[in-house]
Amino acid sequence: MDREKVAILGGKGMLGSDVARECALCGMDAKQFDLPEFDITNESHVREAIEWAGAVVNCAAYTNVDKAESEAELAYRVNAGAVGMLGRIAKAAEKWVLHVSTDFVFDGLKDGAYSEEDEARPLNVYGASKLAGEKMLAESGCANAIMRVEWTYGEHGNNFVKKLVKLAEGRDELKVVSDQVGGPSWTREVAKAICEFAAKRPEGLYHFANGGYVSRYEMAKFVFEKLGIGVRVKACGSDEFVSAAKRPLNSMFDCSKISGVLDGPIRGWGESLEEFLREL
Repeated sequence: MDREKVAILGGKGMLGSDVARECALCGMDAKQFDLPEFDITNESHVREAIEWAGAVVNCAAYTNVDKAESEAELAYRVNAGAVGMLGRIAKAAEKWVLHVSTDFVFDGLKDGAYSEEDEARPLNVYGASKLAGEKMLAESGCANAIMRVEWTYGEHGNNFVKKLVKLAEGRDELKVVSDQVGGPSWTREVAKAICEFAAKRPEGLYHFANGGYVSRYEMAKFVFEKLGIGVRVKACGSDEFVSAAKRPLNSMFDCSKISGVLDGPIRGWGESLEEFLREL
């Protein structure tokens, strides 16, 4: 049945690879579409993927946050224009789309966790392009759900956890920012939620992160402790690191809405990260 066919755009990346894995475990026929054979900005490529599928999961994105500041046109073409095109083609084909977005749509100034009702005010080009993509998908009129995720890490691709381990090599001390707070989220846990969505086909905007909140500094200490790495972690402010793009300090998500859709509870960030580190 087409309903069990899931096209994963950006399917070979960090999240897409885990989505493909979880779909297979759930008995869904998942097909990965990714560069170089698949380009989400190519209309014929998108049509081919949608024609094959019963549902589409879009993990494809321009994700280089700092480089986006100087490559705004490319970031918007991938994160916004292509998503709008995807929505229009899906609307005509009557296919459901799940689009993955980001905590970077917020400015991080809220005192408390962000819900889906909070106003998005991105600080950088990457966040603005992802927000534009959300709006263009909604305007397309296709059946869709948008899942914002944050602080993701996984087996595939580059991420904060892998960077920490690499930076710790040959060092006695490592500076990590203590003023950025969020919910570290294992892509395997995100993928499980996405597979549930692919089966249930809900619509609307949802936030997903592993449960609880932690600073980047506290997360780094947790990683090194669990891996037995003896490097000292020194807390510092974000202003000590010069970068082209500003980051939100508060990335905390209120996940109560998505909890009402998922079959089981969302695992805590520490439990998930510890399991990932054991596998790593």
